[in-house]
Amino acid sequence: QDFIVRGVESGFRADGRGNLDRREVTLRTGMISQANGSARCRIGNLGVGTDVLVGIKAEVNAWSPSDGVPETSGLIVCNVECSPSAAQEFEGRGAEELNVELTQLLDRIFNGPQSGIDFEKLCIIPKQAYWVLHVDALVLDVKGGITDALVWATRAALLSTRLPRVVVESIPDDNGVMQAEFDVVDDPEDMTMLEGVEDMPIAVTFTRIGRRFVVDASEQEEAVAQARMTVAVSPKMDICAVQKGGVLRGFTPTLLSEVLQTAQTIAREEFGRFEKCYLEAKDQAQSQIDEPSTGSTFLVPF
Repeated sequence: QDFIVRGVESGFRADGRGNLDRREVTLRTGMISQANGSARCRIGNLGVGTDVLVGIKAEVNAWSPSDGVPETSGLIVCNVECSPSAAQEFEGRGAEELNVELTQLLDRIFNGPQSGIDFEKLCIIPKQAYWVLHVDALVLDVKGGITDALVWATRAALLSTRLPRVVVESIPDDNGVMQAEFDVVDDPEDMTMLEGVEDMPIAVTFTRIGRRFVVDASEQEEAVAQARMTVAVSPKMDICAVQKGGVLRGFTPTLLSEVLQTAQTIAREEFGRFEKCYLEAKDQAQSQIDEPSTGSTFLVPF
């Protein structure tokens, strides 16, 4: 523990990285053929990295005032589960608190105007029907940096999401009053992207160790951490969400100010890195589109 703390305070980490250096990221899209969008992200090397799979499933929901959904909007529902095989402490009900924390994080970043997504475009007919996007994430392996991998995978999955085209018509009822009705076109070649997804934020997680902090903490670093904080930054470099991790202590006011400024600097680099990884993943998914897929495709190491 002293070795890790003193190293971080001196600007050196046990794995040779600097305090603000990130590990290698591997990103893939189109991992689940039955989903409207999907992605898998691994931070670190195979077998010694954090691995997260995210699937997006879209469904039409009938609007009701009790839903709490604005009459001209849609909805994103997030859910995160850590596989019991991802870490020994997740066996049984050991991951329940972390599942809740990670679900809240995704909801805070992606469900609302801060996400950049145009939720009004998810409305089919005001006060009648709207799209619900179910964001289901599965943590397959944990070796530190789980929140950043989760946000990367979710962002890529939403970017790859395609919705069926919806045709809305006005049809007279028995009394001659015009009523709006819709039909979902069942044509895989006639799908549309979500609007505003290019404005989605990216997350940078800071872990306090001793009197300093690191980004993309390893498993060993998280074990001696005093605090953790995730900062979501938009492409315009606006801070749009902040969530403290489930540990007791926090950041001092001086460190907090430095963290927020550093988040914007790192996010600028991360957007470029994400774009490069996403385009590579998109090209690879397109090249494999003719290959037969199975329900267990996402379990294949990548």
